[in-house]
Amino acid sequence: MPMDFNRINVAGWESDPNVAIDIAKEIERVSWEESPFEPLTGRGEDRGIKVFETHNTAPCRPRLRPKLQGAGVEGNADFETNLDNFEILTQTMYPKVVGNAIKSEIAFYQNMKNVDFAKEAAEGLKTWIREKRDRNIITALSNDFTNVVVCDSTKSFKDTSSCKSVQQATRKIVKGDVLNVNAIRQAIFMARTGTKYNQNKAFPIKPIRTQIKRDEQIVARVYNYVFLVDSYGASQLRKDPEWIELQKMDKRGELNNLFTGFLGVIDGCPVIEIGVWTDVSIGLLNSEVSDNAYLQNINKANCANQNITPPSYYTDNQPLCIGALIGASAIVLAGNPEPKFYIGKDDLERKTICGIDRVLSIAKGRFVSDIDSPLSIYDNTDYATIGLFYSKES
Repeated sequence: MPMDFNRINVAGWESDPNVAIDIAKEIERVSWEESPFEPLTGRGEDRGIKVFETHNTAPCRPRLRPKLQGAGVEGNADFETNLDNFEILTQTMYPKVVGNAIKSEIAFYQNMKNVDFAKEAAEGLKTWIREKRDRNIITALSNDFTNVVVCDSTKSFKDTSSCKSVQQATRKIVKGDVLNVNAIRQAIFMARTGTKYNQNKAFPIKPIRTQIKRDEQIVARVYNYVFLVDSYGASQLRKDPEWIELQKMDKRGELNNLFTGFLGVIDGCPVIEIGVWTDVSIGLLNSEVSDNAYLQNINKANCANQNITPPSYYTDNQPLCIGALIGASAIVLAGNPEPKFYIGKDDLERKTICGIDRVLSIAKGRFVSDIDSPLSIYDNTDYATIGLFYSKES
């Protein structure tokens, strides 16, 4: 989507410092409109990607308030006889500044090629900052899963109850273990009941709030989980007879306008095709994405215990793809409200240079309790994510 420069006097940037500010605001607006994650993002605790505002690189501690768990009192009993625990969940994040810049040719060459460098540079930097942010979201989401569903060719999903680790579970994948409706339903069941891959009890995952709009009016607020799959998973689902039957009854008309890449609905949960990660495009990860590409796009300081798990960590011999169920506050994004755009002269004012940077910190939601008590069920556990693993095949 191209940026709208109609209300920005780009040519007057040298005399008007507000031009760079207006360009930065437009970059922020369009970069989110182009992102498949935009419908999931917001400041509320019921958003899939929860946004916190910070303006510097000092460590920050986003907070969540879980439900009160006490039984309360009845009748004439004093409150003090059964006080509840007021628990706040926090997560320490380490923002950093990310940025990029490009320099023009001399004005003579720009005029000869009919290039409006400031506008072209803004478009290019907008794409770069969006891809940097979205790749960081994907790597954070896929790092160090604590709960997973592993697809199976005969039973729909594998029995992982005896597995000692997530890695042991995902390395069971062989050719033919493709994505299917029953595996997605198993993930929904695990999210709703608070069940882990090894049958240990965890906590139910809070669903995401999405607003369905019709003619610019909010028709309904829907609370459910969202599934992210890549193009391999989307192709596999389309071949599942149960998927074909389900989509005959879905509400495609309402949700299709909400989600980019909307694929369909399973038990009320939207399935979104994000695409495949390559050097030139944004998408979900698979085990054939290089460790180096992964490490370039993850903030190691934000990972619990500095535990980094590139896609190759999850596989043995069979290439696999990594999808996910996400609930409320699955991802935490901290940063300034919009990037800062720079424009100036260089090389004795013969050339123009444009740059962009922003404070950014992205992490998977993994909170710890602030109360003095036995280890909380939330500690060192993915707050609202279940990994979905399937064979990489068409």
